[in-house]
Amino acid sequence: MGDVGYGSCHALCFVLVNFMAFLADKDIRGAINGSSQGTISIREIIEYVEKRTGTKAVIDKAGENAPYNGEPEYSINTEKAEALGFRFSVLQDWIYGLLDYYILLVD
Repeated sequence: MGDVGYGSCHALCFVLVNFMAFLADKDIRGAINGSSQGTISIREIIEYVEKRTGTKAVIDKAGENAPYNGEPEYSINTEKAEALGFRFSVLQDWIYGLLDYYILLVD
């Protein structure tokens, strides 16, 4: 993400805006997916936040089920966009900076 700040747009918005701008002059039919390369699990996010904050997450078995509970990972097929020449960022290049940004907001 280079020098892109995590202010009002954040990394996710930056990826979306660049992707949409890239598609503006393309002749595309049907759906096209966009996503950074790579995956991260909820468990990895929780462990990272626990380590950075020194606080243990409270996971309540009686909590409301999330749509992807039980899925080991989930990724989006971006082959159509990549065939057009778009190169997505690598998730691990920016996700931890984004998590750090939100961790600082609650400190």
